[in-house]
Amino acid sequence: MIMSCIVIDDEPHAIDELCELIAQVPHLNLIKSFSDARQAIAYLQETEHIDIIFSDISMAVLNGIDAAEILNNYCHFLVYVTAHRGFAPEAFQAKADGYLLKPVSYMAFRQKVEDLTLKHQDIIKLQRDEQQFLFIKGGQKSSYIKIRYSDIVFIEAMLNYIMIHTITGHEITYIGLKAMEDKLQIMDLFFRINKSIIISLNYLDRVDGNIARLSNGESYQIGDKYKSVFLDFLKKHTLKS
Repeated sequence: MIMSCIVIDDEPHAIDELCELIAQVPHLNLIKSFSDARQAIAYLQETEHIDIIFSDISMAVLNGIDAAEILNNYCHFLVYVTAHRGFAPEAFQAKADGYLLKPVSYMAFRQKVEDLTLKHQDIIKLQRDEQQFLFIKGGQKSSYIKIRYSDIVFIEAMLNYIMIHTITGHEITYIGLKAMEDKLQIMDLFFRINKSIIISLNYLDRVDGNIARLSNGESYQIGDKYKSVFLDFLKKHTLKS
């Protein structure tokens, strides 16, 4: 299994050393490296999830602990790589999945990657075995919230997160709407109708012109970019007299 990763460190030599370790692990794919946590966050907000983020802690602009609240929502695993032992309690509170001390040995690095790979495989197996639901990260370390596809009414893009509206309420997760759209492609149940909204056909009551009306009373404009595909689908599933 190939695991994607990024590196965040404000010291160029530290980035180089970590990149060399990554290059020695065949199933690790380095996507990008950053010298500033803010740059990494901006990049992640525009792309899909990363499997592993390797981040320094002591950085001048935005330190790794303060950045964790956002970083954790854009990766499966957050691993700190630091020269300081004293940050371990803060790393635990930040829900880090690993804590490697510089200089990092190949054996320590490889063992941590193997542990995370096995954990990731377990998560994927759960998702493959049960296609009726998905998981999003919960508020606690290593906690996940299960959401049934059949319970999703619509999904709404906000500033840097999405809100999943269900029949019982809503849940928030810090991924982009495009990443969620890709995730939902396994189901022939969801359609993106504009730049901010994905709807479930289970809760689509009717379409009036460019307006999609849902069973919960919400109505949304169908964007020009998505209109033809959406209407073609409706036509194919419409009874003909």
